[in-house]
Amino acid sequence: MREFKADAIDMLVIDGGDGTVRDVLSVARDVFGQNLPQIGVIPSGKTNALAFDLGIPRGWQVGDAVRAHQENRTKTRSGIEVHWTDGHRPSQMGFIFGLGVFGRATMLAQRVHKRGIFNSLAVFFTLVIGLFKTMVGRDLNSWRRGDMVWLSGDGEGSRGRRFYMIFGSTLRRMPLGLKPFGRKRDGMKFLLIDAPPKALHRHVFPVLRGAERTGLEENGYRRRDVDRLTMRIGKSFVLDGEQFPGGTITLSKSEPITFVVPEPC
Repeated sequence: MREFKADAIDMLVIDGGDGTVRDVLSVARDVFGQNLPQIGVIPSGKTNALAFDLGIPRGWQVGDAVRAHQENRTKTRSGIEVHWTDGHRPSQMGFIFGLGVFGRATMLAQRVHKRGIFNSLAVFFTLVIGLFKTMVGRDLNSWRRGDMVWLSGDGEGSRGRRFYMIFGSTLRRMPLGLKPFGRKRDGMKFLLIDAPPKALHRHVFPVLRGAERTGLEENGYRRRDVDRLTMRIGKSFVLDGEQFPGGTITLSKSEPITFVVPEPC
């Protein structure tokens, strides 16, 4: 990566899924700082949510990315920068963050991947199985009891509570037409669901479809837009499909990253 910087490259092409993009951008941000070159993504991984959001199809190749760069066809997205306050781990740059049931669902998705099911179909199977395990379980089962998290920066002050799920992203579009954050928009957005979830059978599908009906907040379903969020968690969290150890972490919205795309904004 340092050689790329020394060569003053104009574009960096990443061939892989969301996890590979996360790994490369995390290193690139350390090397290039805020002066990242344009980024091309070749969606060849098991999950390609970033490519989906950018409108990059399967079959998109390096030559396509080069032509898009030459024609200045671009879109920008901010990432989620994750920093461990103890400094014992390198910072990470991703686009989809989750904990609680999201982490359990991610482990389930890995088993789904082993059966040859990927992308939107894998999301569908994981969602259905996860909801079933939650709805049929009692409050103390692992799918319902959630994780204890101390939050600050979410507009509610610093306090600990159990969350069924915290799900965050800087992407504008999600697979399967899901709209967990409501209307489509830029920024670092979060969906927070208290544990155990109340009336999940009644609220979950409207929430995932983007409904903003009254009563959701009172029942523990909240949406927040923030630029920075600090949390202390005892268990692991997930960033772009990979589990990372907990602790005290700070999530912040990165400076916009420029991606080459088939169709510009």
